[in-house]
Amino acid sequence: MENEQTQPSYWNSVILASLITAIVVTAFSLIGGYMTLGTEPSGSFFSSAQLFSTIGCLVGALGGLFANWHYVKENDVTYKIGKGALLGLMVGLGATIFSVIISQIWNVIDPGFQEALIEWNIQNLEAMQMPAEAREQAMAGFDDPNSLQNIGLQALFTFIGLGIVNVISGLIGAKVFASEE
Repeated sequence: MENEQTQPSYWNSVILASLITAIVVTAFSLIGGYMTLGTEPSGSFFSSAQLFSTIGCLVGALGGLFANWHYVKENDVTYKIGKGALLGLMVGLGATIFSVIISQIWNVIDPGFQEALIEWNIQNLEAMQMPAEAREQAMAGFDDPNSLQNIGLQALFTFIGLGIVNVISGLIGAKVFASEE
């Protein structure tokens, strides 16, 4: 218990890892989006260009690992893996916040990007061999991408994804870099 009270703050490591993770995830997402826009809608659910965003999320999973490495490197401390999971979760939360901010800044830089992606997805849905009723229902989900509700949903799904993978990488990071054993 005494060791817990004397440990320095981990917030610098969490904020740094969160910012790096958000930049990487957002960059991969934007690159994947522009790659998608550069292809013709084929009527398939997934394309290799859309896979690029998923790869970005997986690379973003290293945020928890990085936060633990940085915290231990800067402060020469040891702690239990539960604290590593906490650092990973905080990185997931911070990266979500930074990612939403960066995305909103990108909407100012390229205001037509989201609308172009929606139009591409609508054309892709029209090319699919699916009943008209199902297609219409899917298209109804393409509301205003910049609405507060859609931004909130995007943030929620981003946090769930980044939170889970960074808790896992935080556990691994704590075990590798800060193990008390």
